[in-house]
Amino acid sequence: MHIILKISPADTIYLRNYFFSFLFVIIICLSSIASLADFNKGLDAYQKGNFKTALSEWLPEAEKGDPHAQHMLGFLYANGRGVELSSEQTVYWWQQAASQGFAPAQYTLGSLYRNGLGVSYNPKQAALWIERAADAGYPNAQRDIGFMYATGEGVTQDLGTAYMWLDLAASTLGVDPKKYREKLDKHLTPTQRIEAEKLKKAWGR
Repeated sequence: MHIILKISPADTIYLRNYFFSFLFVIIICLSSIASLADFNKGLDAYQKGNFKTALSEWLPEAEKGDPHAQHMLGFLYANGRGVELSSEQTVYWWQQAASQGFAPAQYTLGSLYRNGLGVSYNPKQAALWIERAADAGYPNAQRDIGFMYATGEGVTQDLGTAYMWLDLAASTLGVDPKKYREKLDKHLTPTQRIEAEKLKKAWGR
């Protein structure tokens, strides 16, 4: 059983950063959403500050199992927009979306566990969800799981695996993971470097 903690007003600022970075992902994925019209109405309402309208558009779709709507509902509850602030509802809807293999929700849920926001701090659960998102090709997750393997946060420390994830993230995100990858490269043995390249090739298949 997870220990549910209250998300503080300060934490909502942290979560808003996830929301705005996620908006880009939502926009480029709109064509894959079955109920595009309803979802798009909700997104438009959210951007205009009409949070109750966004809720009315997303809730029916979320209850039908749409992971995109479920993820967005989580942001409404995380920030108390159009609804009462609720860590339980935030975690519930992100869990629903993440369990369907929706990478942005897997990353967001993992980040909650990693930072102890709305759930008890659990680095192993954080690594599990973040790595699933990384496996699905989500760049921020690839960066974060790379950091986690480099430091042994929630996983067994593995510099070769860390290098592989940071290398993949650097190709999309650029400077930050690239700098860390270059620092890590100085500590790799030749065997670890070869293993990292093998892992990267295997991941790309």
